[in-house]
Amino acid sequence: MDRPPVEDAKPPKNVLRLVNPVLKALLRSPLHRLLSKNLMLLTVTGRKTGRAHTFPVGRHQSPDGTFVLSAGGSWRHNLRGGTAVQVTLDGHERPAHATLEEDPDRAAEAFKAMLDRAGPRMLAVKINVKRAPTAAEIRPALAAAGRSVAYLRLTD
Repeated sequence: MDRPPVEDAKPPKNVLRLVNPVLKALLRSPLHRLLSKNLMLLTVTGRKTGRAHTFPVGRHQSPDGTFVLSAGGSWRHNLRGGTAVQVTLDGHERPAHATLEEDPDRAAEAFKAMLDRAGPRMLAVKINVKRAPTAAEIRPALAAAGRSVAYLRLTD
């Protein structure tokens, strides 16, 4: 059977349940420098529950200073239409505004740009072609995995 050019390769949920608390503790500690180049914490408030949820996310900064996030899981829905969030960046909590990219073509283009800079491992995808995948090849992988991208701009 032929494999798609790009596949989701997120770790299993059981692994994330073990690893995420450790990453959160490290990113909030004086030892954050070990991870802060590639990761930051995102705190999102649930629209229905009002509860705050904090996740380690990849740190991908575009040349204009905007952060671009790989947004997977149900938490991404809280970013629809834009919302205030908190980020822990370089050991400091900062206010920010995050917006989910809802256009699948633009999301695939933004994901491709992150992939070209950071590589598949940092974005938890597997590349099954011997070249850089196109945005058109990335789009179905994002859809199949329930992923998109979000843009985050610091507000302080």
